[in-house]
Amino acid sequence: MIDENVIAVLKESLGDDGTIIQQLIDLYATDSPKMLAGAATALEQRDIETLARSAHSLKSTSASMGATTATEAARALEVLAKQGDFANAVAALEHLKAEVTTAIAAFARLKVG
Repeated sequence: MIDENVIAVLKESLGDDGTIIQQLIDLYATDSPKMLAGAATALEQRDIETLARSAHSLKSTSASMGATTATEAARALEVLAKQGDFANAVAALEHLKAEVTTAIAAFARLKVG
């Protein structure tokens, strides 16, 4: 789910006609899958620090863009990573992947201009 109020506040604070917001959306669409891939690699390698850092980055990026469900999914993964709970982190990462994919699709349908 996308909180369109966050997008509206960003547009207003940037004095944007939609161009900058579109660039931010494009950046989210290209960078988030890379962060997810990094998280998956960290999980495979049982690298707690990198997994937590990747989840934290996805949480922050998603929150700044108003991708609320992706933010919550990233927060859950970050907590599990910090607890060293790799068993539950696998399912949490899959959930996060789905939420990020949903957010990217929602951004693609969003009218920002």
